Amino acid sequence: DTSPIRVDYSLTPLGQNVAAMAYQLKEWAETNIEQVLAAQIIYDEKILDQA
Repeated sequence: DTSPIRVDYSLTPLGQNVAAMAYQLKEWAETNIEQVLAAQIIYDEKILDQA
């Protein structure tokens, strides 16, 4: 008897593939966050100027 009950989970090959892409997106976002935030500020200022 194993107490507590143990359950092992793993990703399928398809899940592993999408996880790799999600990791790449995370890396891109971390690398480019300053540029993204700066672009958002510029966009928001343009919208406010049009209002």
